[in-house]
Amino acid sequence: MRAGVFSARRRVSPTPATAAEVRALTQRLALGTAQFGLAYGLNNHAGQPTPAAVAEVLAAAQAAGLTLLDTAAAYGDSETRLGELAGKNSAFDLITKVAAGPPAQVTQHLAESLARLRRPRVYGVLFHAFGPLQAAPAAWQALQAARASGQVQRIGVSLYHPHEAEWLLAQNWDIDLVQVPYSVLDQRFAAVLPRLAARGVEVHVRSAFLQGLLLREPATLPEFFLPLAPKLTQLRALAAAANIPLPAALLLFAAGAPGVARAVIGVDSVANLHENLAAAAYAAAAETLRPTLTALAETTDTFILPYAWPPRP
Repeated sequence: MRAGVFSARRRVSPTPATAAEVRALTQRLALGTAQFGLAYGLNNHAGQPTPAAVAEVLAAAQAAGLTLLDTAAAYGDSETRLGELAGKNSAFDLITKVAAGPPAQVTQHLAESLARLRRPRVYGVLFHAFGPLQAAPAAWQALQAARASGQVQRIGVSLYHPHEAEWLLAQNWDIDLVQVPYSVLDQRFAAVLPRLAARGVEVHVRSAFLQGLLLREPATLPEFFLPLAPKLTQLRALAAAANIPLPAALLLFAAGAPGVARAVIGVDSVANLHENLAAAAYAAAAETLRPTLTALAETTDTFILPYAWPPRP
């Protein structure tokens, strides 16, 4: 959970997560870094964290057992800021994202990302969007070459729609990493994720809180989102009845979905990080809640695709 996203009073777990429970959860998470380089999120009013705050978050993440950072060339100066902290993040594997295009251009963009990150190699590289890759499929050759040369271990693409995953499966490309949105409201990928995993594709999910929308008090929703108020009210009631803090229920729903290897979380302070990791104490209870939360899936794209939302005032 990110700062400024959820201002209601939080319940404290009567039995804090054990070190083993936290470690188990951290192996299912990746730390997103969009907020290190951008003022990111529907309810973000604090802007980017300072370099010192970023360093503190990375130190706390490492101490907790997180091993993977997710970034992108398009995330403002996120890559550069991570590179400047190279000595402090050397224990992490990295995933970054580049734009698809002619193979030589992709190779150049990857080289520039590695230079900003001050790394000779990274764990994963994704194309930032599916459309440009489908329009220029030769771009895939550049990532294949990077994998063959040892610059990257896993290659793939960030997806926004299930039909994109279906296309990739039909093409039988040698993709071994994808990232998709997934949350209580946005379950569009639920059917295809286990199939991807069965092909050996490592599946990462993002937007467990739907950029903070799922953590908003229903009474404070902007007018555009008012039709969601009944579902968000029901979501809060279900989590409360199960004695699970709402952020924990949302995070565990995404991280534990069938076929999912990791959920990407975004934080901008150590306190935010610890709030996310506290969800580990509720892992078993959250699984019992999964069938009920599954029924809250939104059936239209209107409210679950952030690029379709009106601009923030």
